[in-house]
Amino acid sequence: MNNPSSEHPFEPCDVLVVDDDYALSEAISQLLTRSGLRVRMAYDAAAALNFASFAPPRVAILDYQLSGTNGLALAAELRAELPTLHIILMSANDVDIDQATLERAGIKVFVNKPMPPGPLRQAVLQLLES
Repeated sequence: MNNPSSEHPFEPCDVLVVDDDYALSEAISQLLTRSGLRVRMAYDAAAALNFASFAPPRVAILDYQLSGTNGLALAAELRAELPTLHIILMSANDVDIDQATLERAGIKVFVNKPMPPGPLRQAVLQLLES
């Protein structure tokens, strides 16, 4: 991930949304774009890591359940490449993750899906300001 893809120019973004639920990804993207943020979407971990290599996000919103991995593992991989990345983890399932595990993965915020759009937008904006 250290070498940006030659077919994609280096282009920072504010937020990377990673969820295999296309409709939810699009809804989150539109919400944040209307707030003036530059947003990229990925539907799996490999695409997220690829996007992050040429469009480093400042905040990542990750779904917990992803094809072939989970949001905790992806968070750790992203943070290894982007140590200042702020991460929000979301899940529609009842997952038992303690605060210490979240902190080790670099996750700043955990939210249950479905989440109201206003608080999600506020969490992203606050992380971008920090």
